[in-house]
Amino acid sequence: MVDFSLKAAAIDVEQLDSRGRAMAALGLPVNLELHTFGARDIDSPETFETATANVERFQADHEVNALVVHVPLQSVAVVTSRDFDADQCLRSIEFADRVGADAIVLHRYWGLVFGENAPRAADKQTAEEAFNAVVKDLARAADGKRLLVENVGHYSLLPRDGKSYLSGPLDHFFPWEIARFRDFVRREGLQNVEPFVDVAHAALSSNLFNRKRAAGASLDGDPRFAWISDDDLEQTAWLDPFDFVDRDMPYLHASDAILLDRDQIAQADLDEAALTRSIVSEGLELGSGSLPFATLPDRFGGAGTIVLEVDPAPGESHIANGAQCRSLAALRDIYTKRTAGQWAGTAMGGAAAF
Repeated sequence: MVDFSLKAAAIDVEQLDSRGRAMAALGLPVNLELHTFGARDIDSPETFETATANVERFQADHEVNALVVHVPLQSVAVVTSRDFDADQCLRSIEFADRVGADAIVLHRYWGLVFGENAPRAADKQTAEEAFNAVVKDLARAADGKRLLVENVGHYSLLPRDGKSYLSGPLDHFFPWEIARFRDFVRREGLQNVEPFVDVAHAALSSNLFNRKRAAGASLDGDPRFAWISDDDLEQTAWLDPFDFVDRDMPYLHASDAILLDRDQIAQADLDEAALTRSIVSEGLELGSGSLPFATLPDRFGGAGTIVLEVDPAPGESHIANGAQCRSLAALRDIYTKRTAGQWAGTAMGGAAAF
């Protein structure tokens, strides 16, 4: 059976406590992914110590099963001037050591730019090789802790207007790119590195991929589609978010999103507002978008950890985030309806729970 996890900010002691109580109320082991903000927590000695104390208090108050530290892309100024912010990852590894976390989540990106600014990376292959070299160094620094490498998708920024976003050559982590990354990991003997998928991010990538495949040259010059190459488009006729997911993944981020269907994608005059909505909407409560979560067990299998990464519903807060808890309950219900016999004899290579 899969494990489930919720997400909370390490700097917010009330959030931590709320998530612990929510998981206990559901009769589940207390697994948490600790969100970090950089400047607000692990970037300075004072806030680093505050976040550490918060997590230690959380561990004292709850019977904690497992912790994972999440490294977000927080500083636009940094990630649009450096190819990759390895320093933030190193601080997150140090924080994981301090609080006894089992793994660190980091994003796959390189050479990001804001909006329609000119690309800083020459090509995808060079960016991929450079990112892999950084991962190799970080894997050594992690000293046995697992590095979980996450897809970015279309990185929309507030106010989610379709004009404020970051983009770069490694945005999408398509299934064939995940396969290449695994080849690199095996070749280098990096036993503590695993790729994984945020299914909502994958939905944004799928919408862009499917639209570019349908609309072709009419999208030339649109920077939102710039890093989907002709080689990518030759890999498949249609891309679904769960195509990114497989049974070898030990970890998953889950929230709902808006997936455009084949009829919408094929429209010559697809409404720009509909397209924009489909590439900025994520973190939705399960059931409020269009991802087919009932089929997720067929892709992810019966082991591993699924983290609910869901934004609060209207009227809720990041502390009292009922949408995240309701989403966990809904996904657990999907899995509990599967009998143990359905997983019997199924290969679950690499699907270790955190």
